[in-house]
Amino acid sequence: MILVMTWMGINLVSAAGPKAVRKYPIPEHGILELNVPTSWKGNYKSQKDTPTTIIFVPAKGNDFKILITVLGTKTGEQDFNNPAKIQALVKQDGQRILPKAVETKLIVQQMRGVHNIGYFFSLTDKAPNPGEFRYLTRGRMGVGNLLLNVTLLYRVKDSESIKEALSMLREAKQSVK
Repeated sequence: MILVMTWMGINLVSAAGPKAVRKYPIPEHGILELNVPTSWKGNYKSQKDTPTTIIFVPAKGNDFKILITVLGTKTGEQDFNNPAKIQALVKQDGQRILPKAVETKLIVQQMRGVHNIGYFFSLTDKAPNPGEFRYLTRGRMGVGNLLLNVTLLYRVKDSESIKEALSMLREAKQSVK
């Protein structure tokens, strides 16, 4: 059964507790600001010639893993992260993964934030190996002149942590240094 992504247009109530804005410098592109639950542990890797990667996990346990790769254009390409390109890339990514999923049809949904737009899909692994995550939500989101490649891995279908992650992405913003 396809995971229903009703969270796309619904205002979610925070169940994870307090949040704090964490700022991540992105070389040559200012700062990415994410409003993150304070209970999450984060890992941040940024080097000048490689994409910045941000990883979030729970403070205890291994219920989820959130991976965000931040891309920026060095050529000043105007439509680098336009919605039509994002949607096409997400569809292509989903079609590549679909044969390994329980679902037989890919449903790509739009997610809008205050200052950003993205596209996401959710799939269920039909044969996860022991210790692997069963559920996947993946997509891309344009934030300022950045493109966030996002992978959400989780064990519980209606995980509050994943709802928090999607809320964090809707609220993401880019600022100058």
